[in-house]
Amino acid sequence: MVSHYNIIIVPVDGSEGAARAAVFAADLARATDSPIQLLHVFSPTSNELMGMAHLPRTEIDTISHEAANIAFAKAREAIGNADDLRIEEKSVWGEPREEIVAAAEATDALIVMGRRGLGKMQKLIIGSVSDAVIRTAHRPVTVVS
Repeated sequence: MVSHYNIIIVPVDGSEGAARAAVFAADLARATDSPIQLLHVFSPTSNELMGMAHLPRTEIDTISHEAANIAFAKAREAIGNADDLRIEEKSVWGEPREEIVAAAEATDALIVMGRRGLGKMQKLIIGSVSDAVIRTAHRPVTVVS
């Protein structure tokens, strides 16, 4: 028996992993008649924020909006024909793990996300977003390789 999900949240960042997760989520959405939410979390690093310090807030908002649009476009391109799907796009500022988990808990969602290929040292220091989501979410999480 195939379940229906209130919504399938797919965090997108423009990466190949996110594109693969979007394709997987689209197939699952078709099988379960569930809507998809493409979620982009704008989370610039400290160095990026320092570089933006001189910019007006409107320009920073434009940059975050453009980053989200690129991520959404790559996910939609990977999915292909989506006439039969209900897809919404949401962009937020914040720490990715926190925002992904909060969005899933607020909507009783399934999370489908890509696995990032981090280097050993970077993963040792900060871990990956997918690992952090798996550890903290109280909703089902599917990680697509």
